[in-house]
Amino acid sequence: MHSGNDLIERERYLSVLRPFRGNGNAKVVTGIRRCGKSSLLETFANSLPGDMNIISISMEHSENAEKRPWKWLLDKVNDKLDPARENVLIIDEVQGVSEWEIAVRDLIAKRKCDIYLTGSNSDLLSSEYSTYLGGRYNDIRMLPLSFSECVEFHERYHGRADRNELLQRFIVVGGFPILWRYNHDINSSLRTVSTLVDSSVNNDILNRYGVNNVELLKRILRTVVSTLGSFVSAINIFNTLKTAGAPVSKDTVYDYLGHLEAANLIIKAEAYDIRGREALRSMYKYYPTDLAIKHALIGYRTEDAPGHMESIVFTELLGRGYDVHVGRIGDKEIDFVADKWNERIYVQVCEEISKDSTFKREFGNLENIKDNHPKYVVMMNPGMYKGVTSNGIICCSLREFLEMKSYSVPL
Repeated sequence: MHSGNDLIERERYLSVLRPFRGNGNAKVVTGIRRCGKSSLLETFANSLPGDMNIISISMEHSENAEKRPWKWLLDKVNDKLDPARENVLIIDEVQGVSEWEIAVRDLIAKRKCDIYLTGSNSDLLSSEYSTYLGGRYNDIRMLPLSFSECVEFHERYHGRADRNELLQRFIVVGGFPILWRYNHDINSSLRTVSTLVDSSVNNDILNRYGVNNVELLKRILRTVVSTLGSFVSAINIFNTLKTAGAPVSKDTVYDYLGHLEAANLIIKAEAYDIRGREALRSMYKYYPTDLAIKHALIGYRTEDAPGHMESIVFTELLGRGYDVHVGRIGDKEIDFVADKWNERIYVQVCEEISKDSTFKREFGNLENIKDNHPKYVVMMNPGMYKGVTSNGIICCSLREFLEMKSYSVPL
């Protein structure tokens, strides 16, 4: 484990976590393996007053290799409680405890400690668990590093570097903290990501759901990450696999897509009818939780650059707390409609504008939206288009968009 002074505080998530301190609920941090959940709670614990009794249990330690029963957890916590002090309980990868929710519910009901949990599977808070906990939890969903966080990591551990070069590295190797802490080369980085994918598949899918066709599961994952920027459905994937001769059923495709989402390997973006103001649940896109997952599975391809940019913008918006949909206005598409409280922004993403039809699609689609919410066109290098149009559309580079402090206030 790193020392407390060695860890970088990820303020994006700490600022979400802090207001929940001591509220009587279990605080549950979920996210893909190795995205930084454990380090987040460690930095949070380091910020607490020194007179608190902090009980830390990691289900990833070797002594907990075998799944433990909930009674073991409850006994272990009760043995470490100090009635003379304020108690804080941190359990890492709580899904390693069988029926963990029974122990947590007991601790919540008896107000014995302030509880913080991490888990790699988003099904950790499925309806069965949330019902059992009686809604007494707060969910903090965590992603790998954003570009700005990668810059911070690089500067802390390796010194300053050209940010455009760092952006190119980010596009290829993604944002898993270990890759920026130790500055691995490209090939080593993608091998590490491939190992992380295997770990997620083995620990968060095979063990939990009893999947027996691992190769089909990975084939579906490879199919999904090869479709960045395109609408996709379980039926499309089924037809693709069936045409290729894979022995698969529609139900299996639906199930496996759900498992991949639950393991936080992919994220679904549903379509939203801007005029009708409703979600179109039959239309959606998938994006990898971290872009390097795609590169580790099918390789980095320069021709996929527009999809890479979309994926990066999508996860950036999610990381900032936005609820993100793919927009539809008539037969036109808006790449992203992002909402947070009473704030909304629209974003179009394109690599470059080389002809009039591209300009009309990217800018014209936004001009069809008759409201005053901020509208962005994000390009790799906007050149002559950079700035604000007469219709108030903001055109900026990908790096500028990722480094903006706020999207609600124009440049």
